[in-house]
Amino acid sequence: MKLVYLCSPLRGNYEENMKRATEYCKTASELGVIAFAPHLYFTQFYRDTIPEEREKGLQLGLAMLDKCEELWVMGNRITQGMASEIAYAKEHHIPIFEIEHPEEKEFYPISADENQLLGRHSCEPDSQEQNYEGKILVMNYDALKEEYRSRPFQLWLATGGFGCSPSARGRRVFATNMYDGEQTSFYRQDFAGIVRKEVLEEVQKQYQFGYTNQESQSTSETEEEGIEP
Repeated sequence: MKLVYLCSPLRGNYEENMKRATEYCKTASELGVIAFAPHLYFTQFYRDTIPEEREKGLQLGLAMLDKCEELWVMGNRITQGMASEIAYAKEHHIPIFEIEHPEEKEFYPISADENQLLGRHSCEPDSQEQNYEGKILVMNYDALKEEYRSRPFQLWLATGGFGCSPSARGRRVFATNMYDGEQTSFYRQDFAGIVRKEVLEEVQKQYQFGYTNQESQSTSETEEEGIEP
């Protein structure tokens, strides 16, 4: 089973935050991973209200994070301690998944198969600021139905649409799935960015892809269609 590190607030409403972390771990574990929330464990013997003991707990948390396969950021409120954990994960290339609604299990990054989901860590640096047309993109896992949350269904070739441009008013991106050739459209925000070459090569070795770049056709749209409602 996969070991994942759950990053969530502790300070503030202490009792409520501990209760939430417990529920997050329970939900994640029921979905088939080993969930670890540091403040559910280290606060049993290090008190967060004492600076020296809090620092020891934070250091042990980072040591544990180094042993985890993924970091899950639970919710939108980022505390100082969480920021340190996120920075550590970025520095050590640990995949980070942002779970906007941790109280709902359909937002959890659980793959439909045994292979790790793709995310922003799978993309070229700063690719969200680039033009997407003609590029192979990584779709955010939460833009897919649970049964399609696996690596091949996350890779899409952008064929057109105003949303390919980072500065256009229209946000629609027309794309073709690299695995089965399905053609449809999404919003620019549904994509994490442009896939890194080595990640694409890795996924193509894992699955039998039925689509190549040479089969792509540019898709145009009118200005009215390109404006996000």
